[in-house]
Amino acid sequence: MSTVILVLLFRVFVAGVKAMVRDRHAVKTKPLCEECACAHIQFGACGRRTISCTYGGGVRVINLDVLYCTDYRPRMVPVRPTIGFVREIAAAK
Repeated sequence: MSTVILVLLFRVFVAGVKAMVRDRHAVKTKPLCEECACAHIQFGACGRRTISCTYGGGVRVINLDVLYCTDYRPRMVPVRPTIGFVREIAAAK
């Protein structure tokens, strides 16, 4: 009877270790902030990263991996500057 309990406990322990290893090696999704023009990303020597959002002029630390953001602006798209108010120019005759 005691050997059966010991074997069951061992199997539970092995299943727990397998689950921990599987979770550690799981592929994580890339956060949306890595391709945003408003993001400031710091990579550490140990492989960890710190992401800060600079949208609106302030710096806010992001503690989670962002999947959707209302202020997202692609890094590779050029920004068109808007200076003053411009009315439509009439076509020349």
